[in-house]
Amino acid sequence: MKAKLTVTFIALFIGTYVFGQEKYRVEYDYATDRLSYYLIDKNNQIIDTLRKPKIRRNSMVELRLKNVNPFAVSVSTAVNEEQVHESGGSSGFDFGGLLGQIGSLGGDKLKLNVPTTVTSRGAGLTTGGSSRGEQINSKFEDFLYVTTGASSLRSTLLSNLSNPNLSKEEILKNLEEVTKMYPYAGLPDPSRNFYSYLTGLEHAVSKEKQGIVGEIESMATEVEVELNEKPMSRGERASNDQLLRNLDNTLASLESTSDQTVLEINEVKALYSALEASSFEQVYDYQLSADRMNIELLFNPTVIDGASGRSAPRELKRRNVNLVSKGGFKINTSIAMTMNNFGRSSNDFYISADGIIGAERNDYFVPNLSTMINFYPMMSESFNVGGSFGLAIPISDHVGGINFLLGPSVFMGNKNRLSLSGGVAYGPVNRLTNGIKPGDTTELRSLENFTKTVYDFGYFFGVSFSLFDIK
Repeated sequence: MKAKLTVTFIALFIGTYVFGQEKYRVEYDYATDRLSYYLIDKNNQIIDTLRKPKIRRNSMVELRLKNVNPFAVSVSTAVNEEQVHESGGSSGFDFGGLLGQIGSLGGDKLKLNVPTTVTSRGAGLTTGGSSRGEQINSKFEDFLYVTTGASSLRSTLLSNLSNPNLSKEEILKNLEEVTKMYPYAGLPDPSRNFYSYLTGLEHAVSKEKQGIVGEIESMATEVEVELNEKPMSRGERASNDQLLRNLDNTLASLESTSDQTVLEINEVKALYSALEASSFEQVYDYQLSADRMNIELLFNPTVIDGASGRSAPRELKRRNVNLVSKGGFKINTSIAMTMNNFGRSSNDFYISADGIIGAERNDYFVPNLSTMINFYPMMSESFNVGGSFGLAIPISDHVGGINFLLGPSVFMGNKNRLSLSGGVAYGPVNRLTNGIKPGDTTELRSLENFTKTVYDFGYFFGVSFSLFDIK
């Protein structure tokens, strides 16, 4: 039965402790540099906003970092100069490394080189009454329009992802603005499905390229027919041969530019997919068991140096989150100087010259060197009320034995090191034996064998200074 009651009591105590814990949230917004404190419930819903937060000891603290671009910023936290969290290296996916690999491909320059001989010579070749040169020029303009839009989309996304001051919503909005700058008939709406838009853009590049290829191949065929069927001077034949070579070079350059643009579109797909999967919030959990906790936030850039993958050795921000605890129970030890007094309970016995047994009261204060164990609930940082238990050794030749001390104490000063104590003292005092009492007449010459040491109650007060924290 006793065992069951003990188990029940322990379970109730643990349950009360666990469910009595409070949970707090500290939010830091990287974009606004604002720090906010909240009291939250077990479902992580905000109950109250805290102005001057003092957090209940042993409570859980959720540190939430908002608007931190993981592509541009690497975050680490340190508690009391001890590194406890790192983000990035061990996650298996490095956004900065992804940007470095894509950025090192150097796809910003279009390898399009259209010889002027093509358009100038083509202006004299007509099909169905229209100038072939004008048709090719128009198709090249459409092709360059589509490839420039794709290149701008990629450049914007890369630069935005490398900007630590942009939120996820702002990056997505900037991408949408770029698509509006280069409208193209037949492309899907990017706001509804960005992947469909990119696939359509890739098809548009292929379509415009094929249109130009068809025109160039028709022009080359006509030039070859002229070379084979029409009498020409040596200069005219050399000019047509040069035109054919230019057309071949243009086709090669066109193919290279098309492949480069498709590669850029695929890079945008990969980056956009990583952006969708990324979180611009980072959450850390701490348990506040100390009187104070300083969480240092280090924001370092994830800027890639070329293709080497090395981060730049500079720092974006450094912020400190200071947490102060309240409540809880504190136990420490201290060395004390106490004054003990047992009043009428303590006497020195003697035999007078007339053979009368006398008693001299030790109702004075005796200094003691004491060791105290202090315990108190935390109410404030510099003033608390609790209790002390200690052992005292008298600093006197006339009084011997260990005294036990117990009583209330007041704790003051930095870390509550100084305390004033008072209360009950329980220590040794002398008693007469064998029925002898003060005032009796005796023939004894000594009371050495007729006294004994017993423990009785007195009182004490003292000053102590705590040395080490036990809890």
